[in-house]
Amino acid sequence: WDLLGPSGSRLLSEESLAFMRKYEPMTVGWGKSIHLRYGAGLMASQLAFRPVLNRTGWGFYEGHGGETYGFSSSQGFLPVAQAAFSVATNTDNVTYSAVAACRMVVALAASRGEYIDLGCGRSTVLV
Repeated sequence: WDLLGPSGSRLLSEESLAFMRKYEPMTVGWGKSIHLRYGAGLMASQLAFRPVLNRTGWGFYEGHGGETYGFSSSQGFLPVAQAAFSVATNTDNVTYSAVAACRMVVALAASRGEYIDLGCGRSTVLV
């Protein structure tokens, strides 16, 4: 939140944030296979398990995820919701934190009266 939230709450200058947001497609490794765009410590990514056509919808976020032995996480800022999230799981299989984050966003959208399907399982959420 303090990095990507409303400009009045940010820890960094607009110039520093603009530098971090200079996203370039990864050209090697696992990032290439998922079409990841990476900046200076930030990823322009998607929570959706299907293609997201724009950066303004529920499936898009800016943040950073990762995994190591026995741990994986996803965290970021959802511009469409003006909300930040963080999900951590006790497994190095990133699928679990990715599915949890995706389903959390589906639930958040439903709590705001928007019913979306990001392809991460059950899209109808009872609120």
